[in-house]
Parts: sequence; structure tokens; C-alpha cells
Amino acid sequence: MRRRLVCVSTVALAFIAVFTPPASAQRVLGVGDDALVLPRGVFRFRTLGQWTAFNERYGFDTPGRPAGALEPLGVDFTLDTIGVRQFPNLASLQTGLQSLTGNPNWYATLGNTQVTLRDHIAAFPFVFEAGVSKRFSVGIQIPYVVTHTSTYFNVNTTGIQGNLGFNPAAAGFAAAVAQNTTMNTQFTTAANTLEASIAACQANPGAPGCPGLLANQGSAQALIASSRAFAGGINQIYGTSPFVPIAGTDAQLSIEARVAGFRALYQSFGVNSIAATTTGPFASQNRLTLRDAQRILTETAFGIQAAPLTSTGHSHVGDIDIGGKFSVYDSFDGSAEARLSPQGLNFRSAVSGTIRLPTGQVESPDNFVDLGTGRGATAIEGRWFGDVLLGSRFWQSFILRFNKPFEDDQEMRIIDLPNEELAPLYRKQTVKRKIGSAFEFETTPRIVINNFFAISGQYVYRHKAQDHYTGTFTIPAAVTGFSDITLDASTLDLETETFEHRLGGGLSFSNIYSFEQGKAKIPFEVTYLHWQTVNGSGGNQPKFFTDQVQLRLYARIFGGK
Repeated sequence: MRRRLVCVSTVALAFIAVFTPPASAQRVLGVGDDALVLPRGVFRFRTLGQWTAFNERYGFDTPGRPAGALEPLGVDFTLDTIGVRQFPNLASLQTGLQSLTGNPNWYATLGNTQVTLRDHIAAFPFVFEAGVSKRFSVGIQIPYVVTHTSTYFNVNTTGIQGNLGFNPAAAGFAAAVAQNTTMNTQFTTAANTLEASIAACQANPGAPGCPGLLANQGSAQALIASSRAFAGGINQIYGTSPFVPIAGTDAQLSIEARVAGFRALYQSFGVNSIAATTTGPFASQNRLTLRDAQRILTETAFGIQAAPLTSTGHSHVGDIDIGGKFSVYDSFDGSAEARLSPQGLNFRSAVSGTIRLPTGQVESPDNFVDLGTGRGATAIEGRWFGDVLLGSRFWQSFILRFNKPFEDDQEMRIIDLPNEELAPLYRKQTVKRKIGSAFEFETTPRIVINNFFAISGQYVYRHKAQDHYTGTFTIPAAVTGFSDITLDASTLDLETETFEHRLGGGLSFSNIYSFEQGKAKIPFEVTYLHWQTVNGSGGNQPKFFTDQVQLRLYARIFGGK
């Protein structure tokens, strides 16, 4: 779930900066949003490339780290041990082996994992805008988005972690099946032989050896009961479990020691059915490898049934934006000449509304490191723009944005805690989802160097409210493999509220002034913007690094100049 949230916020941010409202002629507009509106009859086509990368996030409640500290993006998949907490189905195996080894403090582990993630998003929006009247313009943005997650996945990194491996007998390995069958037969024979001897001595107490056997009859019967229970447990685990102790580990050595102990006890009663060559059941011969770990993630028998943890990506249309912008106040009163040669103090204000359509691809619930190309939810966004201009060289924009997604249905894997990513298939359910509203404040100061170039700075504050998920599902023991459980989708709300501060800057070139003077045939602007996250919080806020190059082309399609 945490990966899903990262993807949602990333794609949303990639487009917020891209859908700059329509603008009218000014010597050099600069980067970022502003309060300008395209004049009536003016058409503008914009295209750009925006590249975002991140491999860290601002964490929350991660063990050993203070809240808000930067941590690797793959921290939730990097585990010191893979045990019952990650795979509840191991609980019965752990209990059984604790009984067989006689050690209640033994804990099952498949080893450790190490996962490194680096996410990339390339967005290529195509924006078409037109001035409808002196104060109103409309636009549509159609983005094409390419996402890629670079994944490095490793298990048992030092080669000594883990005390469980794949069961050779369950895989049909003939030598393992034969060794386990032989041991079970010998234990069965030993118990039956001693039981028969006790019965014969009870019928004829004076027979040779019977006085001694009958004097220790209680111990003999206890031995029979305990050896049968032991052999039954061995047969159950080593015959059917997908995992068994690894050769040479504490659990396997303890079991082998108990086999030797049973042999000695039976020999003390004159029963030699357990051969000296029978050292114990056939152990796993190897710790889990990367290939083994991918099998556990993907194969039906292990219950997760997800995509392997490998690099993945998408290429698809993103969420489409359709909107309009209205000029509330303009001290230039729509005069192109006044805008091109501003003097003194001037002010502009505008408002806009946008609807975002869920045309992008959402992350797959079966791929834990997937990055989608959209959020999958319809949303509306309102914006207020204010520009303050001082003389002809400096102007600054102030922008407020509020984005409100609508409730929708999404298929997701319900996890109890944000860091429990490896959710089994039975946790995949269709839930009601309401993505939290987002508020942004942006300010962009600009210094116009001359009629062609300007430099800009940028600061953005963003707060995204908590998501809300609803839905309750009861999963029977026959499906979970251990007990009935109830899933509550509200656990997905955890760590979905985020805060972010961004800083950036850029450079812009425009020939609009030359075009207005009749010295250029095609009016255009080129801008470059770099921004990055400088602070954040919430547990799932990535540290973004973004570069953007934009081209704007203008044409008049109707109306006078």
C-alpha cells in the first residue's frame, strides 16, 4: 500500500506543475503559474518534457529512525528476518518445530531481504489552449507518461541467514522421500516391537527379560507414546510442509539429537529397529536464493501470488485535465503595450477550475513496486492566481490550489500496517477509496534580464490530507491457512497524510517582444525549471528531483490583433 501512495502523489505532482494556465503576451513570462489569460482569439500549443526521480522518502515511525528522517524507498521490503509476521502460514510450522526440537524459543525465519528502489517518471504533456473572450480562456492537457521502477532485490545477503529452506521431499526428491519413509518405518517398528514385548511379558511375567521390562513398564510405555508423537510430527512436517530446517542449523541438529536419543532408549529395552545410519529426516540443503524468493512471491502454493520484485514500468496516457481560467482583475486592462513595457506597481488576479479525468493507468495490486501513470480517480481543482509587478524588471506570482478527488472503487491488498507490504492474495479486495484533498501554495519571483531572458525562483508548500478507505471482509481459515480473520480497509488510511516543501529555479527565453515589434515570424517561449523536495513528513512523502523543459507556441485563430 505504501508504494501505491508514493505513485499517486508522484504522478499528481508531475502534472500540477505542468498544467500552467494560459498566458498572454508579456516580454518574458518565466517559469511557473501566473495570473495571465490568453487574449480572445489567441491559440497556444505547449509541449514539454518533465523528468522526476526519487529513491528516498521522509519516513514516519520507522524503527530506529526519527519521524521525518530520510530513508531508502525500499525500506519496507528490507527485512532483517522473514518469519511468521510476514507469512502467518509459518505459525503452525514454527509451533510444530518448537515441539519437535523441545525448544519453545525457536523461531522460524527464511532469512533476510535487501531491496533498493529508484523510481523515474517522465511526463510529456500536450496542452492546447485558446482565448475565448477578453477575460476567459479554456485548455486541455493530454499527458503521455512513462514510469519505471529500478529494483534491486537480494536475499540472505551474507549466506548465513535463515533456518528454513525448501523441503526436498515435498518437491519429490527421491532420496529425501526414501530417507523419511525409512525413518518413519523404523520408528513404527520400534514402537510396535516394544509394545508387543510388554504385552507378552504381561501374559508371561517369568519369561526371560520380562521382570526387568515390567519393572520399567511405565518408562517403556512413555517411550512408545513420545516416539510415536515425534515420528508423527516428523512425518507431518517433513512430508508435507513446503519448508523444513536447513542442514546444520539448530533445529535440524536438535531433531537429529532426539532421533539418537530415541535410538538409545529403545536399545536399552533391547529394541534395535532404529538403525545407526538413521540420523534424522532429510533436511533442506540450501538457504533461499533470489530465485527461490521470487518463487515464493509468484507461485500459487505460497499464497502471495504477486509479480516478482523486479524492475517494471508503464507507458500510457496519464490523467487528462480540462479547464478554464477567468481574469478577475488586471491593472493593465488587457493592453499588450502596457504589459510589454510595465511601469510602477501593477497587479493581476485570476481564478480557474479544472476537472481531472481518470484516464491513466493505476498501480497493479499484484505488483508491489508498480508505478502507475495516473491516480484512477476523478478530481476537481480550483486555483487562485495573483501577480505583483514592480517596474519593468521584477514580478512575482502567488498561487493557491485546492484539489478534491471523488470517491471511487479500487482493488487493493489490505494491509494492517504500512510497512507490511508482502500481502497475500486473500487480502486483495475491492474497497471504497476517497483520496485526501490537496492544498498547495506556490510563489515564483522573476527577474527580467532583458527583452528575451528572465531568471526565476520557486517555492511550493503542499499538504495532502489523509485518504479514507472503507470495507470489511471476513476471510475463512480455509482460505488463510491458519484462522478466520477480518480485514478492515480503514487500515489503509495510515500514513497517507503528507506535507512537502519544494524549492526550485529556472531560466526562460522568449521572442514575444520581437514578434510584437514585427521582428519575428513565430512567437514562442522556452523555459527550463529544476525543483526538488527540501523537507517533508508523513511517512510516505518522497524526496523528488525534477527537471522540466517547456516550449510554448502562439497563433491567432480569430479576432483582431
